[in-house]
Amino acid sequence: MRSPRRRRDAFRKPRFESIEPRLALSAQPVAALDFDPVEVAPLGVTAAPTILDAHAVTGLTDVQDRHDFTGEGQTVVIIDSGVAYSHTALGGGFGPGFTVVGGWDFTEENDADPYDDGPYGSHGTHVAGIIASADPGNPGVAPGVDLVALRVFNDAGRTQLAWVENALRWVHENRDAFDNPITTVNLSMGMFTNTSSPPEGAVLEDELAQLAADGIFVTAAAGNGFARFEQTGLSYPASSPHVVAAGSVDSTGELSYFTQRDAAMLAAPGRSVNSTLPDYLGNRNGIDDDYGRLSGTSMASPYIAGAAVLVREAYESIGSADVSPQTIYETLYDSADEVYDAATRQNYRRLNIGRAIDTALAAAQPPTQPPT
Repeated sequence: MRSPRRRRDAFRKPRFESIEPRLALSAQPVAALDFDPVEVAPLGVTAAPTILDAHAVTGLTDVQDRHDFTGEGQTVVIIDSGVAYSHTALGGGFGPGFTVVGGWDFTEENDADPYDDGPYGSHGTHVAGIIASADPGNPGVAPGVDLVALRVFNDAGRTQLAWVENALRWVHENRDAFDNPITTVNLSMGMFTNTSSPPEGAVLEDELAQLAADGIFVTAAAGNGFARFEQTGLSYPASSPHVVAAGSVDSTGELSYFTQRDAAMLAAPGRSVNSTLPDYLGNRNGIDDDYGRLSGTSMASPYIAGAAVLVREAYESIGSADVSPQTIYETLYDSADEVYDAATRQNYRRLNIGRAIDTALAAAQPPTQPPT
């Protein structure tokens, strides 16, 4: 989904705060999960921005006031560390009738239970809440959507590229296996690279191209290495032409200091985002109702995924069928706000969901006739 610098041709309270526990795929078959806390807040701190502040930045609050789009009728796949589906905001269970309708564990466990456990868990659960939390005080972008959890990071926070490949193939094979079709995939992970195209030896391209051909919108974290690279570029798989790269903005709407940058990316709230966490990282009272703040492009990516779901729903509400990932991307990109970045002296695009929804709905309106 890229043309000259744009993707047009491929398609309760916070418990802690940290810079995203980033799922960093290395170029080796086995990769490590890197926890890098830099902004730790004491328990009970409430002064930090809330998810509602993020929704105000993107215009989602306005959409919720004017429309009834929630993502109902679609399924989003989260390829991550699993999801603590017992969380009260995520439906409290697993399987048909719950928010998390299915999934698979592609790690050594290789079974049908993709629960987000282990000492290095929680990342996928946090991502899931950003997309689909049904908590009125901490709502997700698309709280009516179904989720599928594909676990590719094990208890030690490690993965193999083969597990990710298998997960992507699984999406293709099961895209119509649920009551609501799979329309969107979120990849909050990345190699520590900074390129404008897939690096040599990128092994996920065939699978990503297949999902694009299936009409499935795929978004991936742009990467958190700008302070290291100090120039434009993306992590992989965000640099794939079949993927929409998600950069991060702060609650002020400005680019986050850590986010990698590319003219084709879409930026969304990714710093100090409050979302769902498993009980073992909360108050450990046996009830999965805990929250915490994480920062990183891994938090921006699910926000973009949720926005894509709503835009597709808007198009379908006016009778549009087979809405392509390219159409969704262009709608989001062309309606986005411009944000100037002094570090690179370039403008980037910040998500404006309200304007994107209006653009989609206007597609059904006949052109205005000039007065006679």
